[in-house]
Amino acid sequence: MTGWQKVAALTALYVVGLLWVNWNMVRRVRGAQAARAAWTAAEFDAVFADCAPAVAPAVREAVAPLYGGGVVPRPEDTLKRFLKLDNGEIEDLAAAIVRRLDPSIAPDTRVIPALPDIAALTRYVDAQVASGNVAR
Repeated sequence: MTGWQKVAALTALYVVGLLWVNWNMVRRVRGAQAARAAWTAAEFDAVFADCAPAVAPAVREAVAPLYGGGVVPRPEDTLKRFLKLDNGEIEDLAAAIVRRLDPSIAPDTRVIPALPDIAALTRYVDAQVASGNVAR
C-alpha cells in the first residue's frame, strides 16, 4: 500500500466515523424532542406555582431560543451541561430576565450565584422579583 492509499483509507475511515457520530447525535436529539413533546408550558408554569406569576413564563420565554422550536424547558435541565452555557452567559441570561421583569434593577451591581439548572434560575429570578418589589 502506497502512502497515498493509506491517507485515502484513513480519510475514508475518518469520514465514516464522523457520519456515524453525527447520525447518533441526530437520533438522540429526535428522541429527546419526542420524549418532551408531552411536556407543556402549562406544566412548566405549574411547577413554579409558588413563584410570582410572571416569573415562570419570563424564564420559559428567555430560554426558548436555546431549545429550538416546540420544545418546552424542564426544571431539571442543567444550564452548563445540557444547554452548554458558560458562567458569563448564565449571568447575562439571569440579568436579562430580571431586567425584563423589573427595569429598575441595574444588572452590573448584582452578584449572581452559581445556577445549576432551570429550576435554580427560576427561583433566583423569583427572589430578585420579590426583593425588587416588582408588581405581581
